Amino acid sequence: MKNLPLSLTIAAAVGGFTLSRPADWSPGLRRAYVLVPGAAVGTIGVVALSRGMRKGRELAAAGTVDLVTPFTVRAGGDSATAPSYVRAAGPRTRMPGIALTGLAVLMGSAVSGITALSLVLDEAVEAWLVRRGVARPRPVMAMAAVLYSLVMDQVMDSKDAKVSKPRQ
Repeated sequence: MKNLPLSLTIAAAVGGFTLSRPADWSPGLRRAYVLVPGAAVGTIGVVALSRGMRKGRELAAAGTVDLVTPFTVRAGGDSATAPSYVRAAGPRTRMPGIALTGLAVLMGSAVSGITALSLVLDEAVEAWLVRRGVARPRPVMAMAAVLYSLVMDQVMDSKDAKVSKPRQ
């Protein structure tokens, strides 16, 4: 743990959040817990990919690279060598925008799906602990989350140390 106060703060936050029982949340809060992160990831993905596409177009316009429009038909060029979608639509197509939207929807859906699955797993772990005779399962789950956070922090720090070590 390179930064012990930060590691302990994150572990305490994880433990404190685990003490809260999602089954007691209002339906609106549960829905927001699932949908907001997915929407945020999708939006961030669209913004990042849009900026990358814009940067590629700028580089292509400057003549430094032609990665964005590999099949455009140049003025006076032979359109028979271009793919059919380029011949039909001309040099600019809607394909990047459609692909970008699809990718954003896919990313957001994946995040929301994983978040929804976490709620199901949380309920299953709590029920499993109750069946095993644990009177107060949330504190046990919180302690497990804190320990997991600290152990994973230590594991990642040891991996970072191995990677940053110069070979001799």
